[in-house]
Amino acid sequence: MADIFGVRVTTELTILDSLVIIRNTAGGQTEPAVTFGSQNYFVTWLDQAFQTRSSPVAVARVSTQGIVLDTVSHVGVGDYHPDISFDGSRCLVVWSKEFHGVVGRFINASGQPEGQAIDISLTQGTSTLPVLTYGTQDYLVVWADFCLSGTDIDIFGQLVSSTGQLVGERITIAEGAPMQNYPAVTYDGNQFLVVWIEDQEYVYGRFVTADGQPSGTQFMVSNNTSYERQQTTVAAGTNHALVAWNEYHYDFDVYGNLDVSVGVEEEKNWVARPEACTITSSGIDRLIGQDCQIYDISGRNIPKNAITPGVYFLKTDKKIVEKVVVVR
Repeated sequence: MADIFGVRVTTELTILDSLVIIRNTAGGQTEPAVTFGSQNYFVTWLDQAFQTRSSPVAVARVSTQGIVLDTVSHVGVGDYHPDISFDGSRCLVVWSKEFHGVVGRFINASGQPEGQAIDISLTQGTSTLPVLTYGTQDYLVVWADFCLSGTDIDIFGQLVSSTGQLVGERITIAEGAPMQNYPAVTYDGNQFLVVWIEDQEYVYGRFVTADGQPSGTQFMVSNNTSYERQQTTVAAGTNHALVAWNEYHYDFDVYGNLDVSVGVEEEKNWVARPEACTITSSGIDRLIGQDCQIYDISGRNIPKNAITPGVYFLKTDKKIVEKVVVVR
């Protein structure tokens, strides 16, 4: 049997409660997710998980004193991985419904469902592990799904407005021959950062702009040593994002990386030389001096060892910019 419990923890990691019982009825409860919404926490999970093939997706509020405020609200029926995020007035819950797609529904400040369920993405297969976060005016929902040829799993996204409208088309965030899975997403105040596991061995990331455009190329977050890796998570801080994941050596442990810079706005005042553009497939080291800063097309400062095929700008201390296109 599985139930949903919680504890309150201070910013100094002092545990305030012995245990908060959020839901412990018969049938089993699994896969919890939580967000904070102005005055209370909102918790979502799969309810009656061991009694039915497709489980009710449940939500309840928990006060900042650790009191469960609601009898459970069921917002829909799903198979995998509910997640929840708050937009300033209400929450959006998303989940995977096997052989149907990614589904969502709003929860108001009183913990009650609003409107009908929203089909965020339909699929012929199984859309797995949907996650979401709220940006400036839209949610970005991210999930793993079979590519169009149905041969492997890629990472996709969809903007959803705070009124429940799909904004633009489905976003292809990561694709290609390797399998991409276990996505996570955060918002840094300027753009979204999506991370995932590639080929079950490496952690990759890519930025997506607030209006839903993939920004730059994908980049490796973990080192390039081959280990089995699973279950990414990410949160943006002031200057960097912390990415964490499971990694198997002799058993599974938790690893992380703080090297990803966030909150960087594109520079507006570059003095560019239109005639200066280099295309190279090798020898990039020769083009990068110690007095040169490297930026990708979104304006992020890129470390030398993180360069992959793509477009970059090399800026000297004299404010001269050279455009470099790196190809395979």
